Amino acid sequence: MFWLSLILFFLFPKSIFAADEFNVSQQIKYQITNSGNASVSQHIELTNNFSQIYPKEYQISLSSDNIQNITGSDDSGNIIHKITQENETTIIDLTFNQPNTGKGQITKFNLNYEIKNLAQQKGNTWEIALPENQSLGHQNQTEIYIEIPSSFGNLSFTSATPQNNIFLNNQTELYFKTTSKPQKILLIFGDYQLFDFKFKFFLKNDSSSNKEMIIPFPPETNSQKITYREIIPPPQNIDVDPDGNFLAKYIIPPNQTTEINLNGQAKIIHTNLNSAEINPQLYTTKKQFWDTDDSSLIKSTLQLNSIKNIYDYVVSTLEYKTNNYDSSIRQGAAMALAFPNQSLCTEFTDLFITLCRIKGIPAREVEGFAYSNNTKIKPININTDILHAWPQYYDNNKKAWVSVDPTWEKTTNGVDYFNDLDPNHFAFVFHGLDSQSPIPPGGYKDNQNIKTVNVEFAKEELSPGTSALIFQNISNLFQPTKIKITNPNFSSISSINLLKTSGYQKIISVIPPLSSIEVIIPEYNLLQNLNLNNYKIKFIYNGKTLEYKISLNQFYLSWLAVIAGVLTLIGLGGIILKRK
Repeated sequence: MFWLSLILFFLFPKSIFAADEFNVSQQIKYQITNSGNASVSQHIELTNNFSQIYPKEYQISLSSDNIQNITGSDDSGNIIHKITQENETTIIDLTFNQPNTGKGQITKFNLNYEIKNLAQQKGNTWEIALPENQSLGHQNQTEIYIEIPSSFGNLSFTSATPQNNIFLNNQTELYFKTTSKPQKILLIFGDYQLFDFKFKFFLKNDSSSNKEMIIPFPPETNSQKITYREIIPPPQNIDVDPDGNFLAKYIIPPNQTTEINLNGQAKIIHTNLNSAEINPQLYTTKKQFWDTDDSSLIKSTLQLNSIKNIYDYVVSTLEYKTNNYDSSIRQGAAMALAFPNQSLCTEFTDLFITLCRIKGIPAREVEGFAYSNNTKIKPININTDILHAWPQYYDNNKKAWVSVDPTWEKTTNGVDYFNDLDPNHFAFVFHGLDSQSPIPPGGYKDNQNIKTVNVEFAKEELSPGTSALIFQNISNLFQPTKIKITNPNFSSISSINLLKTSGYQKIISVIPPLSSIEVIIPEYNLLQNLNLNNYKIKFIYNGKTLEYKISLNQFYLSWLAVIAGVLTLIGLGGIILKRK
């Protein structure tokens, strides 16, 4: 009788026997409670591929020390031999009661246990990192059933596509099936995530006169909504640059340092698209850190024929550096490729962007905050501001920027962050037209060893402002009609539809909080200008309609022109009659 020890891996498996000796079929069922604990039942079948090789003993290694109430049995009874828990790992040694010999014979057994806190609540979401289940035979099949309380919310992120997603009896049931190499499965439930944030900016003016300084506030996107509690002091105005950054303008007095404090909340909605119309040529050029003319980088793209190829190449080529964060500097794409073992998120991002741009694919960088329980990618010094960076590429068909995260795919050993991005990514700035500007929050300090960025999960959602827009005529008599529109709220107002009686329509994409924009209203023809009813404009936003009366300057000028024309004609008529 042969002795064989098999290992079934759940998180980080390693096979110790020939893959063609057995076929493995396993069915795993997770029943998750409202508190996040899981009851697990696992049925495993080992099919012999040879007549003289069969399993007598079996070892299961679970990379968790939260395993409780473990039982195991085959048709003849208990098979638990020994349970060892050490180094955050639970090792279960099994001895079968009656080994099944002969080619094609099947050894069947069951295992039951509980995993404490398998589902973890993170802010407004529940996150479930399923143990990796790797079949150990030449031919294998894994079926996974997961039952989750419907109170967890909708499935907002999954690193693997379920075959079924069923809602029944206050439960959500997911079903996964693999017949080849299994995927890591990370699930996030909840329609959105909420982060409370506090930022500090120290703006110093060493000159002898007033100085205008610009700092970035978190931008508004399809997937990110911002509401402030306070902005002290308020800015002169907030403009939106072509990359979508919110740039706040401050006037700093001479020889003075001004401290700016932001206190607000970010609502991260599950969508991986940021709609935009762009000029592709502006996002495929060379910039600092994006060396699109480097020969080694160009050579590396020769076999990369798609965005997915580029992404996979970056993930497989670079190795994440897990120490000395504070002493690390941004290397750029060429250096990242030359020294792949010294890479942080900036190197993963810069290499992806550069390879995309070489292939003519518009790409840019996002800098911000991303929450993770992964200790490998958490900064060691909690008193400093170490942000996360991830890239975006532009999808011409969707007319939108799409976020991916090759760094996290690397550090999680294979969780898919290409097809979707979780709602734990909070953008501070976009770098597309420039690789460094604007400098994100965290880069405006009077002391380098202080923390100026604080982000944590929010307990309750802030209500955005509801005050109406403020309109003001600012054009002079002989100028085109111009309106100043002010948003007095602590949140942005988006998608403002401007309608004019003549049929003219304009969409104002966004007005940032506590800021104003100026809009020039197209003029009517002379006859339309004579009608007072044509001096009313409708603004439609947030489900309501406001009517505003624009300046009557064009009305008066048009009537003046008519009167002048009539008088001119009368005068000309008189001259003609006198001559006759």
